[in-house]
Amino acid sequence: MVWVYFFISAGLIIFAGMSLSKNADIIAEKTGLGGALVGVLLLPIVTSLPEIVTSAQAAIIGNPDIAVGNVFGSNMFNIVIIAVVDLVQGSGPLLLNVKMGHILTGGIGILLSGLAAIFILAKINLSIFGVGIDSIILVLVYLVGVRLLLRYNKRESLEEQKEQDEQQEESYTNTTLFHGVRGFVVSGIIIVFAGRTLANTGNQIGELTGLGGSFVGSFLIAITTSLPELVATFTAAKMGAFDMAIGNVLGANVMNILIIFITDIFYTGKPILTVIAPQNAIAAMVGIGLTSIAIIGLIYRSKKSVFTLGFDSWSIVLGYLLAAFLLFTMGVNL
Repeated sequence: MVWVYFFISAGLIIFAGMSLSKNADIIAEKTGLGGALVGVLLLPIVTSLPEIVTSAQAAIIGNPDIAVGNVFGSNMFNIVIIAVVDLVQGSGPLLLNVKMGHILTGGIGILLSGLAAIFILAKINLSIFGVGIDSIILVLVYLVGVRLLLRYNKRESLEEQKEQDEQQEESYTNTTLFHGVRGFVVSGIIIVFAGRTLANTGNQIGELTGLGGSFVGSFLIAITTSLPELVATFTAAKMGAFDMAIGNVLGANVMNILIIFITDIFYTGKPILTVIAPQNAIAAMVGIGLTSIAIIGLIYRSKKSVFTLGFDSWSIVLGYLLAAFLLFTMGVNL
């Protein structure tokens, strides 16, 4: 029965995540925020909502490995989304069609994940008002990173954003701002309840199967909660908006690190990064490796592909499968 509840919750999260992305786009258009803010900040926030709710609930019920494992597992799977979209977007490598500016987003994500991995291994048992000093450092670096992204986006892409906004101005002529806000709120409520159930059932699955919290969090739950990113990225790519697609993936990975701070608030006891298994640091480093491959693909810009997939996408897929095997092997002994 636990599996039934798990898949029902997963289905609700997928449905609500798709609705969130659409209504966020309506809100951006009707308020004049434009596609730039959606790609850099708003879209990653709404597509990361399942991860936020699921990880927070896992922290509340006392399973820090699922809470943090979901973060790093989602970051790994999000990079795999690049390969999934590359498979269906047409001939030629996907990363050949996007701008080099995404390297900044990827670099910030690598910095945050690297710091998190160091903190997991260092186990700094210092806290302020019950929140670990390591989590506070992460949120401060996150805020600086977001500021850099917004400033860069404003400086480098202002004219293109205006053109895109003009083209999208009439996309929702029969839809009001109230409709968008209402749909956004309703979808968010669905995700809150479904995410809580997903975390509870994931915890039970980890106990029943003996797979352990790190593996369940890093793969089973992480893949499910990343499905909104997959849907949003796939939709953007099919529309030819490749920069928005890649921006959503890398932006979500930056946003996800903020979840560690949120889970630390809800977790009672020692700072959350001091009590989780070291396997989570491995998952963080795998995410760094996969992001690095994407950055290499952005810089090198190879035109060659094998079975419609670029060499960078193949490397991402193989790296992810290797990480799955590695964490599964280590997770069964938890």
